[in-house]
Amino acid sequence: MRWEALFADLETQLEAAQTAEFNAALAEASRLEASRVEFAERLRAHRHRELGLHVWGGQRLDVRIEAVGSDWLSGALPQHSVLVPLRSILAVEGMARAAARSEPSAARRRLGIMAPLRSLARDRAQVSVIGVHGLLAAGLIATAGRDFVDIVPVSAEGRSRADAGRAARTIPLHAVAWFRGEGPDLD
Repeated sequence: MRWEALFADLETQLEAAQTAEFNAALAEASRLEASRVEFAERLRAHRHRELGLHVWGGQRLDVRIEAVGSDWLSGALPQHSVLVPLRSILAVEGMARAAARSEPSAARRRLGIMAPLRSLARDRAQVSVIGVHGLLAAGLIATAGRDFVDIVPVSAEGRSRADAGRAARTIPLHAVAWFRGEGPDLD
């Protein structure tokens, strides 16, 4: 009888040790998986949800996330659409801690911020360009270069001004906190 009790006690200890080892391995696997998730992936997992973005210049944008590229996100404010370079986001409120990874298409992974900016230029969409200290320019994107945009002011009727060449403002992307759509959606 004493032997049976001893063996039962040893079995219980072995099972407890195996369970503890399994739980430790599971926790380590979870940490390893989390270490591989990129910021854009976390944001992508929150599509169609509202997040509070704190961007350069102390501004907070409560944005309903619509699309996330390799280095940008687009979304909606109550009155406007926005395009935000990921590098200008300082903090995010409202993200789930354990967001599921979502794989973007190969094309989306390659799309940098210049792709939506070129699309906006082609569509002649009116935008406001916001920097750290406020409004940098408003109008049409005349040129979307590799790392800059040219913004041409528009008249009250929505047409680019005749003196557009002289009035265009060139803005390097490193100065941009976010773009605000003044017309149709940025998506």
